[in-house]
Amino acid sequence: MANTLKKQRIDLRLSPEDKTLIENAASLSNLTISQFMLASASERAAEIIEQHQRIVLNEASWKQVMDAISNPPAPNEKLKRAAQRLQDME
Repeated sequence: MANTLKKQRIDLRLSPEDKTLIENAASLSNLTISQFMLASASERAAEIIEQHQRIVLNEASWKQVMDAISNPPAPNEKLKRAAQRLQDME
């Protein structure tokens, strides 16, 4: 990413307190403000995306899923027809 030409821009308004906080954190991280903000925002964005792509189940739901895997129901007619169509395509 360091060698790519960066053409996109995001502008934001912030309080003097937030600006000072970000400047201090960037300085302590030995990064420019832009580098610090990009790294921080990208890391947080990846975390949020990962959280929304993961399925989290409570204990009762987990047991229900595991039971369905261990004891699958018998295939109904619709599933049998779908399997036959798939087999015919091969």
